[in-house]
Amino acid sequence: MQPSSPYYSRRDAIKLGVTAIGFTAFARAVPVIADDVISKAKIVPDGGMVSGAKFKKAGPYRIGFSNGFSGNTWRTQCLYSLKKEADKHKEIADLIVVDGQGDITKQVSDIENLVSQNVDAILCIPNSGPAVVPALREATKEGIVTVPFNLPVDGDAWTTYDGTDPHNKGFQLGKWLRDAVGDSAKIVALGGLPGNSYTAAAWAGAQDAMKGSQIQVLAFRDAYWEEDRAKVVMADLIAAYPQIDGVWCDGSQVAAGAMKALLDARRPLVPVTGDDYNGLLRLFDREAANQPKFKIGLLSEPTWESVIALRATLALLHGEDVPKRQIIEPQLITSENYKNYLRPNLPDGVFVDTDLSDDELKTLFKS
Repeated sequence: MQPSSPYYSRRDAIKLGVTAIGFTAFARAVPVIADDVISKAKIVPDGGMVSGAKFKKAGPYRIGFSNGFSGNTWRTQCLYSLKKEADKHKEIADLIVVDGQGDITKQVSDIENLVSQNVDAILCIPNSGPAVVPALREATKEGIVTVPFNLPVDGDAWTTYDGTDPHNKGFQLGKWLRDAVGDSAKIVALGGLPGNSYTAAAWAGAQDAMKGSQIQVLAFRDAYWEEDRAKVVMADLIAAYPQIDGVWCDGSQVAAGAMKALLDARRPLVPVTGDDYNGLLRLFDREAANQPKFKIGLLSEPTWESVIALRATLALLHGEDVPKRQIIEPQLITSENYKNYLRPNLPDGVFVDTDLSDDELKTLFKS
């Protein structure tokens, strides 16, 4: 759905003509679309306010986005939503998207290159929270608005951040799994990219939730937030461990791959955690009736975090104050309420906590 060039002018962006809407966390009144998912979300400001006075400047603006990698459909939706939002704002002249391809060194270089291109702001999903700190610090010193989102960045040498709280999500998922499997179960854990700050924080939270129990963590493996890779990783774990009572995952693409590996091995499906990936919801809908131990405990990761990041960026460039952090409260999806979120007529790759319509998602993921 995107041109081969990483540069997107307004004429390249998706022409959808939707009325702009404001932050739910801000007090100022802005007209919103009645069914807009962002306006209904709970977004909690944290860490005080960042003054927009020193960032205020006239447009047009050049905005850079350093995407740590683009290897799954969550990132596809995230980028689509970002481009859609950018198209609403005539003051944005260019949206420059660069892909770190999962390489920490490349992403740092990407950010440095964006600085050299005299962008007004840099949005960033980091591969490594610690690794991007020096590059973002230097960009901030240059007067560039720096907006990491989705995956946390160490310290505070950046302008503003938005996303869920991965430690709290990991804790809640760990608590749910502990309740589902009991205090003497054997589990495995699957995460995302090696060394990424989101999985590290989420897994630390999960371990906190399991303290005091006799739960045995047989193994933790990186699965790159990719279903096919997770299926291979889980197949190896199945071969190594005759008893696996539950699977902790910080993403449902990984969870779906793990469950499919169990199916292939003719092992019973077990309680599993994750997020709002439609593929896992569809799998649960198909298999739950015949799998008495199969339960899901999921916390969404909104693909519209990019929209909040861009809106915060523009607010600062317009001279408005924004929170240092905007913490998004995820939606809880379980075996009891999953049908409220399931999109049975959409592809597995869809993440359901989205600001995109079914028609947009069908277009985005058409084969």
